[in-house]
Amino acid sequence: MTRSGFIALLGAPNAGKSTLLNRLIGQSLAAVTSRPQTTHFPIPAILTRGEVQYIFVDTPGWIAQPRYAWHQALTAQSLATAREADIQVWVLSLTSQIPLLPEGVEAFLRQAPALIGAFTHADLLSDRITHIHRFQADLAHFPFQRWIDVSLDQSLEPFLEALALLLPQSPFLYPTEQLTPLPIRFFVAEILREVLYTHLREEVPYSTEVEVVQYKEGESSDYIAANIYVEKESQKRIVIGQKGSMIKNIGKLARRKIEEILQKHIYLELYVKVRPSWRRSILYLRNLGYRTS
Repeated sequence: MTRSGFIALLGAPNAGKSTLLNRLIGQSLAAVTSRPQTTHFPIPAILTRGEVQYIFVDTPGWIAQPRYAWHQALTAQSLATAREADIQVWVLSLTSQIPLLPEGVEAFLRQAPALIGAFTHADLLSDRITHIHRFQADLAHFPFQRWIDVSLDQSLEPFLEALALLLPQSPFLYPTEQLTPLPIRFFVAEILREVLYTHLREEVPYSTEVEVVQYKEGESSDYIAANIYVEKESQKRIVIGQKGSMIKNIGKLARRKIEEILQKHIYLELYVKVRPSWRRSILYLRNLGYRTS
C-alpha cells in the first residue's frame, strides 16, 4: 500500500526551512538568502520514493511581534498550511534562541496531531548535544513524536524514514515525475525576490514585493513582465539605481537564473512601481495573493 500526504515545514524566519526543502528534493525551488522573511508564500514540493510520496510545504516564518499586516499575513499562511498538513515539522535553529510564538501558533502546536522537531545549524556548533538537550527540555510541553537532526552534515534518510511511518495510507496525490503543482510564473517571482533580497541593503528589501503580470511562452524564448512594488519614491530610486544600474543588474541576474531552470532564452521586463504602505493594507495584500486569515 502506498503512502502520501502533506508535510508542513514550520518555524521562525531563518530557521533553515527553505534550505531543508531544497535539500530534500535536490532542487533550488525555495529562495534562500541570509535575510529573514525571504519566503512570502507556501511552496509545495513533491518527492516520490518507492511506495511513499512526500509533499513538503515550505512556509513563511511566523512573526511573534508583528509590525505590519504583512507580518500577520505571513503567520496566517504558515498556520493555515500547518492545519491542513498531515505532519507538522517544527524547524529549530540551534544557533538561535527558542523563538517566541504567536498566540495562534502556540495553541495549535500544543495539540498538533503529528509534530516532529527538526534541528538545523548544529554543524556550526562545537557542542551540538548540549544545545539539543536544552531545546528538548525547554520544549517538552509540546507533543513532539520525534526529534531529528537535519543539519547540513547529517543524512536526511532518518528524517524521511520517520515521516514515512506517519504519513497516511493513500494513493499518490500527484504524478510521480511532478516536482511541484505551482506554475513557473510563481518561481519567476521567487527568483526575483531572492535577487532583490540579496542585492538591496538595510530595510529596502522588506519594502519590496514582486508580481508577474505577463508570461508569454514562445518556441525559442519566453517573454516575462513583472512589477516590483515599493512603498516610497526614495525606495524606487534605490531599486532603479544611478542611470538604471541596479535594476539592470537585478534583471540580468534574475534572467540568468530563470534561463537555467527553463533551459531557454527569456526576455525579461521589470517595472518599479510605488504602492504606498502595501505592507499595512489588507486589500493590497490580498490583491498580491496573500492569505490574510
